[in-house]
Amino acid sequence: MSNLRSYPRPNVAVDVAVLTAVVPDQRVAGTGHLAVLTLSRAAPPTGPVLPGRFLREGETVRACVQTTISEKGGITVEDAEPRLLRVFDAPDRDPRAWTITLAHALALPAARLDSANGALVPVGEATHSSDEVRALLFDHAEIVREAAASIRERYELAPDPDGLLEGPFTLAQLQRLHEAVLGERLQRDTFRRRMSPRLEAHLDGDGRPTSRTDGGRPAQLWERAGDKIAPGTVQRRLRLPRA
Repeated sequence: MSNLRSYPRPNVAVDVAVLTAVVPDQRVAGTGHLAVLTLSRAAPPTGPVLPGRFLREGETVRACVQTTISEKGGITVEDAEPRLLRVFDAPDRDPRAWTITLAHALALPAARLDSANGALVPVGEATHSSDEVRALLFDHAEIVREAAASIRERYELAPDPDGLLEGPFTLAQLQRLHEAVLGERLQRDTFRRRMSPRLEAHLDGDGRPTSRTDGGRPAQLWERAGDKIAPGTVQRRLRLPRA
Protein backbone atom coordinates (compact mmCIF):
# COMPACT_ATOMS: atom_id res chain seq x y z
CA MET A 1 0.00 0.00 0.00
CA SER A 2 1.37 3.38 -0.96
CA ASN A 3 2.04 5.98 1.70
CA LEU A 4 -0.30 8.87 0.90
CA ARG A 5 1.68 11.20 3.13
CA SER A 6 4.61 10.92 0.75
CA TYR A 7 2.71 12.88 -1.92
CA PRO A 8 2.96 16.69 -1.98
CA ARG A 9 -0.20 18.21 -0.54
CA PRO A 10 -1.52 21.77 -0.53
CA ASN A 11 -2.63 23.67 2.52
CA VAL A 12 -6.43 23.82 2.71
CA ALA A 13 -8.15 27.00 3.87
CA VAL A 14 -11.59 28.53 3.96
CA ASP A 15 -12.31 32.18 3.17
CA VAL A 16 -15.71 33.75 3.75
CA ALA A 17 -17.26 36.73 1.98
CA VAL A 18 -19.69 38.15 4.55
CA LEU A 19 -22.10 40.42 2.67
CA THR A 20 -24.78 42.87 3.67
CA ALA A 21 -26.85 45.58 2.03
CA VAL A 22 -26.43 49.21 3.07
CA VAL A 23 -29.86 50.70 2.42
CA PRO A 24 -30.34 54.48 2.57
CA ASP A 25 -33.22 56.08 4.40
CA GLN A 26 -36.22 56.62 2.12
CA ARG A 27 -35.66 60.39 2.37
CA VAL A 28 -32.12 60.06 0.98
CA ALA A 29 -31.50 59.85 -2.76
CA GLY A 30 -29.51 56.92 -4.08
CA THR A 31 -29.77 53.16 -4.32
CA GLY A 32 -27.54 52.04 -1.49
CA HIS A 33 -24.95 49.33 -2.07
CA LEU A 34 -23.77 45.84 -1.31
CA ALA A 35 -20.91 45.70 1.21
CA VAL A 36 -18.42 43.04 2.32
CA LEU A 37 -16.65 42.54 5.64
CA THR A 38 -12.85 42.87 5.45
CA LEU A 39 -10.14 42.43 8.05
CA SER A 40 -6.71 44.04 8.25
CA ARG A 41 -3.90 41.49 8.03
CA ALA A 42 -0.99 42.52 10.25
CA ALA A 43 1.54 39.81 9.30
CA PRO A 44 3.24 39.89 5.90
CA PRO A 45 1.80 40.15 3.37
CA THR A 46 -0.10 43.01 5.02
CA GLY A 47 -3.36 44.43 3.78
CA PRO A 48 -7.12 43.86 3.74
CA VAL A 49 -8.43 40.30 3.48
CA LEU A 50 -11.61 38.32 3.91
CA PRO A 51 -12.05 36.37 7.14
CA GLY A 52 -10.19 33.11 6.59
CA ARG A 53 -8.57 30.20 8.37
CA PHE A 54 -6.62 27.02 7.63
CA LEU A 55 -8.40 23.70 8.02
CA ARG A 56 -7.07 21.78 11.04
CA GLU A 57 -6.45 18.04 11.03
CA GLY A 58 -9.64 16.18 11.94
CA GLU A 59 -11.80 19.31 11.44
CA THR A 60 -14.76 19.42 9.06
CA VAL A 61 -15.05 22.21 6.51
CA ARG A 62 -18.37 23.25 8.07
CA ALA A 63 -16.77 23.60 11.51
CA CYS A 64 -13.87 25.54 10.04
CA VAL A 65 -16.24 27.96 8.30
CA GLN A 66 -18.27 28.51 11.47
CA THR A 67 -15.09 29.12 13.49
CA THR A 68 -13.82 31.55 10.87
CA ILE A 69 -17.02 33.56 11.01
CA SER A 70 -17.25 33.62 14.80
CA GLU A 71 -13.58 33.99 15.78
CA LYS A 72 -12.16 35.95 12.86
CA GLY A 73 -15.31 37.86 11.96
CA GLY A 74 -16.64 38.30 15.50
CA ILE A 75 -20.12 37.31 14.34
CA THR A 76 -22.68 35.06 16.03
CA VAL A 77 -24.00 32.66 13.38
CA GLU A 78 -26.08 29.93 15.02
CA ASP A 79 -28.91 30.33 12.52
CA ALA A 80 -26.81 31.24 9.47
CA GLU A 81 -26.02 28.93 6.56
CA PRO A 82 -22.93 29.97 4.59
CA ARG A 83 -23.00 28.97 0.91
CA LEU A 84 -20.09 27.24 -0.79
CA LEU A 85 -19.04 29.28 -3.83
CA ARG A 86 -16.29 27.06 -5.23
CA VAL A 87 -12.71 25.95 -4.72
CA PHE A 88 -10.06 28.53 -5.64
CA ASP A 89 -6.96 26.53 -6.50
CA ALA A 90 -4.58 28.59 -8.63
CA PRO A 91 -1.11 27.28 -7.64
CA ASP A 92 0.24 30.81 -7.14
CA ARG A 93 -2.81 32.32 -5.40
CA ASP A 94 -0.95 32.58 -2.05
CA PRO A 95 2.71 33.71 -2.15
CA ARG A 96 3.43 32.02 1.19
CA ALA A 97 2.77 28.43 0.14
CA TRP A 98 0.69 26.15 -2.10
CA THR A 99 -2.82 26.74 -0.75
CA ILE A 100 -6.31 26.01 -1.99
CA THR A 101 -9.34 27.64 -0.42
CA LEU A 102 -12.97 26.60 -0.18
CA ALA A 103 -14.61 29.99 -0.61
CA HIS A 104 -17.97 30.57 1.06
CA ALA A 105 -20.43 33.46 1.14
CA LEU A 106 -22.81 34.55 3.88
CA ALA A 107 -25.37 37.37 3.75
CA LEU A 108 -26.55 38.94 7.01
CA PRO A 109 -28.67 41.95 7.99
CA ALA A 110 -26.51 45.03 8.51
CA ALA A 111 -27.53 45.30 12.17
CA ARG A 112 -25.98 41.90 12.90
CA LEU A 113 -22.60 43.23 11.76
CA ASP A 114 -22.55 46.27 14.05
CA SER A 115 -20.16 44.56 16.48
CA ALA A 116 -18.24 42.51 13.90
CA ASN A 117 -14.47 42.75 13.59
CA GLY A 118 -13.02 44.65 10.67
CA ALA A 119 -14.80 47.07 8.37
CA LEU A 120 -17.62 46.99 5.85
CA VAL A 121 -16.38 48.00 2.41
CA PRO A 122 -18.57 48.62 -0.66
CA VAL A 123 -18.28 45.64 -3.00
CA GLY A 124 -17.36 47.91 -5.90
CA GLU A 125 -14.43 49.29 -3.93
CA ALA A 126 -13.34 45.84 -2.72
CA THR A 127 -13.27 44.39 -6.23
CA HIS A 128 -11.92 47.30 -8.28
CA SER A 129 -9.55 49.21 -6.00
CA SER A 130 -6.46 50.50 -7.81
CA ASP A 131 -4.86 51.50 -4.51
CA GLU A 132 -2.36 48.80 -3.50
CA VAL A 133 -2.87 49.63 0.17
CA ARG A 134 -6.65 49.15 -0.04
CA ALA A 135 -6.76 46.31 -2.59
CA LEU A 136 -7.70 42.90 -1.21
CA LEU A 137 -4.83 40.43 -0.93
CA PHE A 138 -4.49 37.08 -2.68
CA ASP A 139 -7.50 36.35 -4.93
CA HIS A 140 -10.03 37.67 -2.42
CA ALA A 141 -11.36 40.28 -4.85
CA GLU A 142 -12.38 37.45 -7.18
CA ILE A 143 -14.09 35.67 -4.29
CA VAL A 144 -16.05 38.85 -3.54
CA ARG A 145 -17.01 39.22 -7.21
CA GLU A 146 -18.40 35.69 -7.30
CA ALA A 147 -20.20 36.13 -3.97
CA ALA A 148 -21.79 39.37 -5.20
CA ALA A 149 -22.85 37.79 -8.50
CA SER A 150 -24.42 34.87 -6.62
CA ILE A 151 -26.53 36.98 -4.25
CA ARG A 152 -27.56 39.34 -7.05
CA GLU A 153 -28.83 36.44 -9.11
CA ARG A 154 -31.03 35.33 -6.21
CA TYR A 155 -32.38 38.86 -5.66
CA GLU A 156 -33.44 39.07 -9.31
CA LEU A 157 -35.85 36.17 -8.74
CA ALA A 158 -37.37 36.29 -5.26
CA PRO A 159 -38.16 38.76 -2.46
CA ASP A 160 -35.26 39.06 -0.02
CA PRO A 161 -34.22 35.38 -0.33
CA ASP A 162 -31.33 35.78 2.13
CA GLY A 163 -33.44 37.44 4.84
CA LEU A 164 -31.64 40.79 5.00
CA LEU A 165 -34.84 42.48 6.18
CA GLU A 166 -35.61 41.51 9.75
CA GLY A 167 -39.31 41.46 10.59
CA PRO A 168 -42.23 42.51 8.37
CA PHE A 169 -41.62 45.11 5.69
CA THR A 170 -43.40 47.43 3.29
CA LEU A 171 -43.11 47.01 -0.47
CA ALA A 172 -41.11 50.23 -0.60
CA GLN A 173 -38.61 48.84 1.92
CA LEU A 174 -38.35 45.63 -0.07
CA GLN A 175 -37.65 47.51 -3.29
CA ARG A 176 -34.98 49.70 -1.65
CA LEU A 177 -33.28 46.55 -0.37
CA HIS A 178 -33.25 44.92 -3.81
CA GLU A 179 -31.93 48.13 -5.36
CA ALA A 180 -29.09 48.17 -2.81
CA VAL A 181 -28.18 44.55 -3.54
CA LEU A 182 -28.39 44.99 -7.31
CA GLY A 183 -26.86 48.47 -7.31
CA GLU A 184 -29.50 49.83 -9.70
CA ARG A 185 -32.89 51.52 -9.60
CA LEU A 186 -35.84 49.25 -10.42
CA GLN A 187 -39.19 49.90 -12.07
CA ARG A 188 -41.70 50.16 -9.24
CA ASP A 189 -44.80 48.60 -10.80
CA THR A 190 -43.01 45.66 -12.43
CA PHE A 191 -41.06 44.97 -9.24
CA ARG A 192 -44.27 44.74 -7.24
CA ARG A 193 -45.95 42.47 -9.79
CA ARG A 194 -42.99 40.11 -9.75
CA MET A 195 -42.65 39.97 -5.98
CA SER A 196 -46.28 40.01 -4.80
CA PRO A 197 -47.00 36.31 -5.56
CA ARG A 198 -44.15 35.37 -3.21
CA LEU A 199 -45.40 37.54 -0.34
CA GLU A 200 -48.14 37.18 2.23
CA ALA A 201 -49.72 39.82 4.44
CA HIS A 202 -48.33 40.17 7.94
CA LEU A 203 -51.20 39.67 10.38
CA ASP A 204 -51.71 40.87 13.93
CA GLY A 205 -52.89 38.68 16.79
CA ASP A 206 -56.49 38.95 15.58
CA GLY A 207 -55.63 37.87 12.04
CA ARG A 208 -55.90 41.35 10.53
CA PRO A 209 -53.35 42.81 8.08
CA THR A 210 -50.93 45.24 9.68
CA SER A 211 -49.53 48.50 8.35
CA ARG A 212 -46.82 51.05 9.11
CA THR A 213 -46.72 54.81 8.76
CA ASP A 214 -43.45 56.58 7.97
CA GLY A 215 -44.80 60.10 7.99
CA GLY A 216 -47.15 59.55 5.06
CA ARG A 217 -50.02 57.23 4.23
CA PRO A 218 -50.10 53.87 6.04
CA ALA A 219 -48.36 51.12 4.04
CA GLN A 220 -49.29 47.47 4.40
CA LEU A 221 -46.72 45.15 5.95
CA TRP A 222 -45.65 41.94 4.26
CA GLU A 223 -43.50 38.91 4.91
CA ARG A 224 -41.93 36.32 2.66
CA ALA A 225 -44.18 33.41 1.75
CA GLY A 226 -41.27 30.98 1.67
CA ASP A 227 -41.93 28.15 -0.76
CA LYS A 228 -45.64 28.97 -0.96
CA ILE A 229 -46.42 30.51 -4.35
CA ALA A 230 -49.79 31.87 -5.34
CA PRO A 231 -51.73 29.48 -7.64
CA GLY A 232 -51.29 30.21 -11.34
CA THR A 233 -48.06 32.15 -10.82
CA VAL A 234 -45.67 31.96 -13.77
CA GLN A 235 -42.12 31.48 -12.54
CA ARG A 236 -39.88 33.97 -14.35
CA ARG A 237 -36.12 33.80 -14.51
CA LEU A 238 -35.74 37.25 -16.05
CA ARG A 239 -33.84 40.22 -14.71
CA LEU A 240 -35.98 42.76 -12.90
CA PRO A 241 -36.60 45.75 -15.22
CA ARG A 242 -34.42 48.73 -14.36
CA ALA A 243 -35.80 52.23 -13.98
